[in-house]
Amino acid sequence: LSDDRLYTAEAVAPYVSLTARFLKRAAAADTIQHIYVGRFPRWSAQNVRDIVAGVPHRPRPRKRR
Repeated sequence: LSDDRLYTAEAVAPYVSLTARFLKRAAAADTIQHIYVGRFPRWSAQNVRDIVAGVPHRPRPRKRR
């Protein structure tokens, strides 16, 4: 994986041995490393390395509306 790109759940799934559906749901629940581009979750190469290594995810604080 290239460090200067963001990847979809379908592209990341084979690297982390998880399904794309699981990745999308985990991102929505904010339980794994991810980045949102608009309303779509994406993963950087560092995010993938962290998921594989088991680095604990620190959820971002939610904005109050």
